[in-house]
Amino acid sequence: MTSHSQQCLDLLNLKKGFIKLNESDNNYYYHATTYLPHWLPSTDCCGWEGVSCDEASGLVVSLDLSERYMGGNIMPSLFNLTSLQTLNLSSNWFNQLSDVLLSDLEKLANLTHLNLSNSGLLVGQIPIGISRLTKLISLDLSSDYIYSLKLEKPDLGTLIRHLSNLKELYLDGVSISSSKTEWSQAISHSVPGLEALSLIGCSLSGPIDSSFSKLRNLSILHLDSNNLLSQVPKFFANFSSLSVLSLSNCGLEGLIPRSLFELLNLKILDLSHNLELTEVSFKSLLNSLRISKSLTSLNFAYCNLAGPMPLSIWNLSELIVLDLSNNYLSGDLPPMPASSKISILHLSYNNFNGSIPSTLSSARHLVSLDLAGNSLTGSIPMSLFTLPILEELILDINKFSGQLQEFTNASPTLQHVNLWHNNLNGKLPKSLLDLSALRFLELGSNNFDGSMVGLELFGYLHNLTDLDLSGVNLSISDLSLDSSLLFPSLIQLELGSCNLTAIPSFLKRKKNMLVLDLSNNKINGTIPNWIWSIGSGFIDSMDLSFNLFTDIEKPFLKHSNYLRHLDLSSNRISGTIPSWIWSSSLNYLNLSCNLFTTVEGSFSNSSTNSVFIDLHSNFLQGPIPLPPPNSFLVDYSNNLFTSFIPFNISYYLKQTIIFSLSNNSLTGEVPSSICSATKLYVFYISHNNLSGLIPACLLESLIDLGVLNAQENSFQGNIPQKVSSSCALQTINLHGNKLEGLVPSSWANCYELEVLDLGRNKLADSFPYWLMDLPALKVLVLKENRFFGHLAGICEGYLPFMTLQIFDISSNHFIGSLPSECFKSMKAMTVPQGQTETIRHTPNGIVWSGTPYYYQDMVTVNLKGSEIELVKILTIFTYIDLSNNRFVGSIPHVIGDLKSLHSLNMSLNAFTGEIPRVLGDMSALEALDLSRNQLSGVIPSSLTSLTFLAFLNLSNNNLVGRIPQSYQFSTFSNSSFEGNPGLCGSPLSNDCINSTSMEPSSDSKNAPTEFDMDEIWFWMFTGLGYGVGFAAAIIYQLFFTKWKMWYKRRFMTR
Repeated sequence: MTSHSQQCLDLLNLKKGFIKLNESDNNYYYHATTYLPHWLPSTDCCGWEGVSCDEASGLVVSLDLSERYMGGNIMPSLFNLTSLQTLNLSSNWFNQLSDVLLSDLEKLANLTHLNLSNSGLLVGQIPIGISRLTKLISLDLSSDYIYSLKLEKPDLGTLIRHLSNLKELYLDGVSISSSKTEWSQAISHSVPGLEALSLIGCSLSGPIDSSFSKLRNLSILHLDSNNLLSQVPKFFANFSSLSVLSLSNCGLEGLIPRSLFELLNLKILDLSHNLELTEVSFKSLLNSLRISKSLTSLNFAYCNLAGPMPLSIWNLSELIVLDLSNNYLSGDLPPMPASSKISILHLSYNNFNGSIPSTLSSARHLVSLDLAGNSLTGSIPMSLFTLPILEELILDINKFSGQLQEFTNASPTLQHVNLWHNNLNGKLPKSLLDLSALRFLELGSNNFDGSMVGLELFGYLHNLTDLDLSGVNLSISDLSLDSSLLFPSLIQLELGSCNLTAIPSFLKRKKNMLVLDLSNNKINGTIPNWIWSIGSGFIDSMDLSFNLFTDIEKPFLKHSNYLRHLDLSSNRISGTIPSWIWSSSLNYLNLSCNLFTTVEGSFSNSSTNSVFIDLHSNFLQGPIPLPPPNSFLVDYSNNLFTSFIPFNISYYLKQTIIFSLSNNSLTGEVPSSICSATKLYVFYISHNNLSGLIPACLLESLIDLGVLNAQENSFQGNIPQKVSSSCALQTINLHGNKLEGLVPSSWANCYELEVLDLGRNKLADSFPYWLMDLPALKVLVLKENRFFGHLAGICEGYLPFMTLQIFDISSNHFIGSLPSECFKSMKAMTVPQGQTETIRHTPNGIVWSGTPYYYQDMVTVNLKGSEIELVKILTIFTYIDLSNNRFVGSIPHVIGDLKSLHSLNMSLNAFTGEIPRVLGDMSALEALDLSRNQLSGVIPSSLTSLTFLAFLNLSNNNLVGRIPQSYQFSTFSNSSFEGNPGLCGSPLSNDCINSTSMEPSSDSKNAPTEFDMDEIWFWMFTGLGYGVGFAAAIIYQLFFTKWKMWYKRRFMTR
């Protein structure tokens, strides 16, 4: 038998190992094939698919079975083909080579090109035998499964040390074990003739060694997704042959080297996803360069570019791909010249405004246009829907307005249209139905009226897989919708907020559906049992929340074995939650805000999936149901659960990040075993009847704990004094307990602390001055405790409370004067705030339905005379309450600088002197309470300029003169001013006798004395005109009465 015949037999033996993967296999791919029709006995193997032979010898020199996605084993006969020069088995799912076969690789010593990327043949350490294939010119061992391959022994240097002929090296996804510059040194020393190098996602660190500059022949360089943490080397500009440079997501720093743009052969430049690059004006970057006109692709997404997008960008006349998304570019979009070759234009998530340039409507080469996430306005040019080869039109999250007009000559290629979240209105154009290639249509969150088109007409778009009409007031004709011909390819349907009153019956026939959203409609009655059979039982996500459902037809979920996400929240469903509700696949269940009363058993015997379970705001009673042991989030808050927290609860919280039991009727102690739930980020047990000590390990052992809310319970004893040295706490809320002792000074380690509420306890301590070192503190509440001592001097040498928004130390025993230094650095109350947000915390990795799940802080404040619980602490809300202490002296004038302050309460102290005129500069002030002090003088007329002032209390002081009548002051009642005998004018009943002398002066500098002697002498001499007896009576009434009031207030009220 000839060598050629033997090789043909070897190939037939190789074929015997191939198998086609089944759909149930994890690696199944619908293009998979083992079909090799010409690989038949008694035929010449040189004519078989993937086989090439040497013309002279007839021996097999090339075998290419790439991209067949087949499985099975590689038979030993492969390694008999020693004449092979090229072997490509990439993109298959073969079983891993045995150690014996790995050693046989060395037999293929004539190989010049070896590609085993994504073949499954190599797992773990790359075999040393490859380093002995010294004729290799091209080597590709890349893996899409990050770090399934590694280079340790041998390391990279050993692997390539003898491969001096290598021109192409691709090791994407291989974990390369080397320290900093070792990898770049190894490459430059061993294979200086490299022309193509790709090391994407190889755990490389930087900086790149200067010896790398030897690789002058490089044409292709990919170092994406590594951790270089350095600047782009300047010597890259000397790689004159470089045509592709990709350094995406490498932690690049500093400025973008301008010399890169001058590489004459450079066609593709990708520096995207490098957020540490120094912000630079894109216009100045382009305008100052001699730009290489050979560039066909430029990707600067996430690169901190700022300023306008210059018209000179179109000087890149060969540009096909331009991605500048997620930067800070602003201004109008520059018009595109008719000669442009742009095919992909992505400018999303910048700050562009204005309208879409009309020139885009004639961009005949455009395939993908993404302008999402800007502030673009005006109407959408309908000519975009007619571009001849356009496939993607992404315009969501802008400010487009007006009506979509009808259009002709619909694009035959347009597959994806996203107009979500704009201000579009009017009727939907029927010409949308002419987009025959349409697969994704997203029109939600606008003001469309869908009554003209109707849902059923979209059903005739036969390629449509994803349809979002949320917020569109739809008309539905069930007669036409009850047809299997409608929506033949539909996979995802979003009809939230569409004013539906019934579940569309056509859904019964949808066999491919994976996602269904009917939330926020007016559908009532019973959820039908057939709904679980949508998608032939393969449906993945179903959202029926915010409707009027009252019951669920049984059996519940019995037909759905693949449902992962179920949201039935905010309905009127009552009864019992069955324990078998957790199918083998369910990992998100939201039954919150319903009328459920009981849970049947526990959920602890559920699937092994990671689980989100939300039962809050029902009427659930009895003991706490044990959650699935792999739960990420467990929310049982706002129910009627009684009993205690189970001692073994931590066994079921091993993976839990958020655990909420708030607003129930739980009793007993918190078991110390809770500290075995080491991944807890939010622990929320407020508003129960829990008692005992707070477990010390909560603060000391749970190093990831970010939020501890135990307010309104009956915890007692001292607060645990130790905290983890790597404290991650952002919120500590122990308000409304019976805690005693000191505030732990170890909390000074909690640098991320934003909210600290210790109000309504029995803490006895001086002011915890170390709080001023916490750079993120926004809310500090120490009200209604037994804190004591002076505040004077505690702020000297500090810049305290830079971020503080809420400062409440009311109802304690603080004494002395207020230190001005403590108010000077309260910048959050001084500088006008920007966009309104709420203080909230998002645990890393907790995202459901595309939206992060977050904990939202709350705090109780005395606002405008009433106690209010702020469930949402707005980042622009500011509040100071110093009331009911023993502060003395004058009100510091620096408080007038707090121009963003909304509420100031200094009542029930012993402040003296005038009300500072500068309080009139606090333009955001809505509530001011200075009552029950010893303030004197007139009411400054500057206070009338506080146009937002809705609550004012100046009662029970020693104020005199006419009450100002301008602006807001005319709306206040008697209670705002009573208890000031020297005040007159509306709304008080006592008139001002001498309007001139009693008028408040905005520039008065001298405050009346404690007994207001000018007023006394005026009335005494007036009385003498009627006789000495009347004058004496006047003196007695004015002098003695005021003296009694002053004496009583000063010495007898405390």
